[in-house]
Amino acid sequence: MFTLGFDVAKDHIDVALVNKAGTAKQSWQTQNSVAAITELLNEVHTKHVKLQAGCEATGYYHLPVVQACVQVGIACYVLNPLLTKQFTKSTVRGRKTDVDDAVSIARLVLRGEGSLVVLDNRSLAQCYVRLATKVGQQKQALGLQARFFLGLHETLGIAMGSPFNESLAALTELVTYLRTMATQLVDARSVQLLQSLPGIGPQIATTLLAEIGSIQRFPGPKQLVAFTGLDPRVRQSGTVLNRHTKLTKRGAPELRRVLFLAANIARQRDPELHAYYQKKRAEGRTYTAATVATARKLIHRIYAVLQRGTPYVKSS
Repeated sequence: MFTLGFDVAKDHIDVALVNKAGTAKQSWQTQNSVAAITELLNEVHTKHVKLQAGCEATGYYHLPVVQACVQVGIACYVLNPLLTKQFTKSTVRGRKTDVDDAVSIARLVLRGEGSLVVLDNRSLAQCYVRLATKVGQQKQALGLQARFFLGLHETLGIAMGSPFNESLAALTELVTYLRTMATQLVDARSVQLLQSLPGIGPQIATTLLAEIGSIQRFPGPKQLVAFTGLDPRVRQSGTVLNRHTKLTKRGAPELRRVLFLAANIARQRDPELHAYYQKKRAEGRTYTAATVATARKLIHRIYAVLQRGTPYVKSS
């Protein structure tokens, strides 16, 4: 069994090939594109039939590696970058270059680290949801620029057509299409269950399901809170335990974003959550900290609704 480790950057990728003993055998540098990576994979795969690959989760830059591996039919494992960092620190010399990182990634995959990439409905829904958010952000930025330029042209008395309007309309149509596709890939019954919770509409429900996946993966609500990254870091020294720290933020940013939005709406509509939010504010918490605390309460409700399979009922 040979393993390819990919150290991903925006424009290029450093690749290292290691054998089953973890010994580096060869290295390459190629462009970060599906075509270039596929060509390299085909070349290596012809020489080594039993081949697997691994890369770090680096936002969107590692996606060409994943796509190329799926096309060629090679198992691809995605690692948390913290694993590679800790692995490098644990070495005797602690040397760090891009090729060294690629070798470290391959060795981590060899010892069973990383999550195997599986293309299923949840993965596709997650891609649609995240892309819709990115396109929506681009649309918002374009809208602000359009208002500035149109105002400038009006001040200068220069006539201008409607290219901005056409672009904004196209982006709006694309966002609608992406969210519709995501909705079709998640469980319709679960979407309805989540919408029984105050603060959660169809769009947020779809995003939650695309990011969380099966609720059976989590033994309890605390694990779901940790998955979202909304749990605070715990710092202890001797007898001093400090819980008022920054969030771990280990989960997906998109998941935290929609949970924050849902909590902000829910605390205005649900008396129990409103009282909890006001209690946190009275304790001296900021708006953001109090809303995050409310989001954690909401996550417990989300877990209960999905685990039981019954709608949320307000307590009288």
